[in-house]
Amino acid sequence: MAHGAALQDKQLKVTGVDLQKLQNSKEHHTDEYELQELVIRRGQQINLTIHLNQKYNADDHTIELELQVENYSGINDDIRVRIIPQVNSAKDYNWGIHVIKSDGNRVECVMYTAADCLVAKYKLYVETYTNGGNKFRFECPDEFCIIFNPWCKADDVYMEGDAKRKEYVMSEINLYYFGTAHTIGRNPWYQGQFEKVVLKCVFQLLDKSGMAKSKLGSPIHVVRALSAMLNTKDDDGVLVGNWSGDYSGGVQPTEWTGSVAIFEEYMKTGKPVRYGQCWVFAGIFTTAMRALGIPCRTLTNFESAVDTDGNLTLDYHYSEEGDPIADMNKDNIWNFHVWNDCWMARPDLPKGYGGWQAVDATPQETSDGIFRTGPAPLTAIKRGGVHHGYDTKFFFAEVNAERVDWIVKKDTKQLIPADVNPSSVGKRISTKKLAMWVRDDITDEYKFPEGSERERIAVLAAVKQVESAKKVYKDIKKDVQFKVHVSDEVMVGKDVEVKVKITNDHKTDAREIFVSLTCYSVRYNGVKVHKVLVKKNDVKVEPSKSTSQVVVVSVTDYKDKLTEHAALKFFVMCGVKSTGQTFVGHYDFRFRKPELTITIDRSGPLRRGEPFNVIAMFSNPLPITLQVCSFRLEGTGIEGQIKETISDVPAGKDAKLEVKLTPKRVGKSKLIASFHSRQLNSVTGSIDLNIDN
Repeated sequence: MAHGAALQDKQLKVTGVDLQKLQNSKEHHTDEYELQELVIRRGQQINLTIHLNQKYNADDHTIELELQVENYSGINDDIRVRIIPQVNSAKDYNWGIHVIKSDGNRVECVMYTAADCLVAKYKLYVETYTNGGNKFRFECPDEFCIIFNPWCKADDVYMEGDAKRKEYVMSEINLYYFGTAHTIGRNPWYQGQFEKVVLKCVFQLLDKSGMAKSKLGSPIHVVRALSAMLNTKDDDGVLVGNWSGDYSGGVQPTEWTGSVAIFEEYMKTGKPVRYGQCWVFAGIFTTAMRALGIPCRTLTNFESAVDTDGNLTLDYHYSEEGDPIADMNKDNIWNFHVWNDCWMARPDLPKGYGGWQAVDATPQETSDGIFRTGPAPLTAIKRGGVHHGYDTKFFFAEVNAERVDWIVKKDTKQLIPADVNPSSVGKRISTKKLAMWVRDDITDEYKFPEGSERERIAVLAAVKQVESAKKVYKDIKKDVQFKVHVSDEVMVGKDVEVKVKITNDHKTDAREIFVSLTCYSVRYNGVKVHKVLVKKNDVKVEPSKSTSQVVVVSVTDYKDKLTEHAALKFFVMCGVKSTGQTFVGHYDFRFRKPELTITIDRSGPLRRGEPFNVIAMFSNPLPITLQVCSFRLEGTGIEGQIKETISDVPAGKDAKLEVKLTPKRVGKSKLIASFHSRQLNSVTGSIDLNIDN
């Protein structure tokens, strides 16, 4: 009995493990995560302190580690990693443990992590041996998370440059753009990737996605899985898409100002959050990516094509009188569409296709039978390489499809091509500029200059790879010129003017021309809601002369017909009766909205934990009373999100909210506020804050 007790006393045992969260978090650029668990980036060493029951002796004692991937689903598919003593693991970006120094029972170690390891939450076990004898196994009570590492050159998401990593990985406040190519608006978005709910939710979504755990180390597969799990088309994902205009039972998409409230509601209820549209899907996707360490940006494509039949053309059909034929117009052009770019290598593709990859979590296209889109290399989209995965053809059509306008003959139903427009989609593709609060036009990253030889070559390359692609040619004598001008920068509550200038270039003959203009209120995705105005007229233009037709859309015409984005669409069709020449034009218009101002009512500096007063206000520009009014506020380092209802706001009066907010983090911050009502919504504003300790 005494001999057995002596052997037991000699066994090396672990009494505790310190993951050195403060030091490791700082070195891994994860100190802003609000999780209780340590968050580390793969391919980078972490420091451990191991406490033993006796003095450590390198000649007699061995320390090894084992990691086990956290299992959310309960399915028996445990993945374990053995980590044995290695000195050169840092150079190889591989697993290893190395004892740096010991002081009695205290041992300082370095654990090396593989640059391609699985991204997940892990449990840590420490195993100790004495001269190859019995093993003692200690379960560390503190779990930790391993995420992607854009600072590590061996990681597939490596991004060079501190400024880029700060913008696309670390920045908590973002911008997204909306409106039309002529009237671009912007709204701030609180990403909140460091809030404690986000990474926990993302890991659960990856587990729920059904993706094999062995693929958790691949940014390609992780991005693909999350672009599906953030919508609800195939599963109980995070966000329900709704473009109907009826948002009862949920939140109107324009009300959201950030991602955190959405993730919190999803985790609290376990049910999909209602409702979102493209910029909301893009916003929560950026948050998920940055939380995981994958560089990501939110971008907007203006005049974004939806090619429903995949033939790389957008087909619009009109009657001989110039009226759109709704049941034949299945293709569509959205005023704008918001999606994401993720930065990663593409070892699955030929050399040269790494870098930015287009990804879309908005459920509008299936890929391998699931509503998700991408990742598609921007290089392939730009060159017309639509056969390179994933879903490059769909993205190519969104930015470079050709629009074909058809006249449907009344008697024969014959389709006559009225016009072919190769440059009607994919305009002013926009994202937040690196390290600046301004718009960056990245159209040249998606396509060559419109009409250039290289752009035409890219289109031909794409057409050759798509069997259903149409080749439409139209050769009609055009001796009458049409130019349409729609008012820009019109504040909601004012009239809109449309001017059609007609020039007859023929030297001897007059031309009789019919002019048809139809105005609709539309949702941002191009869906018509209300017919606002129809004007038809015949005009005679003498040789070598010009004339103009002016149509005014008054406040009375549209005041009770606007949708949430205050957008109109004008269809203009003109026909020269004697020659058959036809002109068709599509024109998107968006009203400007008033600015929302935010002021801080406090003397002295803002301090963590001390409430301060906020006043948000703007003036109602419409000649009607705003009803069902509310404000929403949230921001970096601010405790919770605020949503407050206020009373109706009469015409010309101020909408105003006064609330108290409490900072929870020290440093620079930004507060975002938005106003919403039945008649006017998504009036936004923001203010910079500096929080002291």
